[in-house]
Amino acid sequence: MLHKRFLAGALALAAAFLLCTTATATAAPTPTQDLKSTWLLLSVNPGERPLPSAKRVTLTCQPTGGSHPLSELACAELAKVNGDITSLEVDRQRPCYLIYAPLYVTAYGYWKGQPVQYQEKFPNDCVLDAIKGAVFKF
Repeated sequence: MLHKRFLAGALALAAAFLLCTTATATAAPTPTQDLKSTWLLLSVNPGERPLPSAKRVTLTCQPTGGSHPLSELACAELAKVNGDITSLEVDRQRPCYLIYAPLYVTAYGYWKGQPVQYQEKFPNDCVLDAIKGAVFKF
């Protein structure tokens, strides 16, 4: 009798586990949804390294939005380089002042489902704007 109760309990537990794992698997995003995922967490802070007090915004593309004030322009600039912030050079020839006031920028997130991790230091805001354009202009 105890053996039958144990077996019934084990079967019920196995069925519950199977039901839970099936529900979890169907709730996971499909690969086509991941390919459309485009969002970035961008930060800019004065200095030569990241700080917790950095100014941060979110940028989403497809649809364009987030807390970035120039989200449409930033998404358009990123689309030209397929989300590769490293290769983004908006106006390299623009003259800038020679005052050293470093800014450290970071970007983390996804561009069309591909992970993005970027960080770089710029000598001042003029150089940052000239090279990276609207992406870090907030």
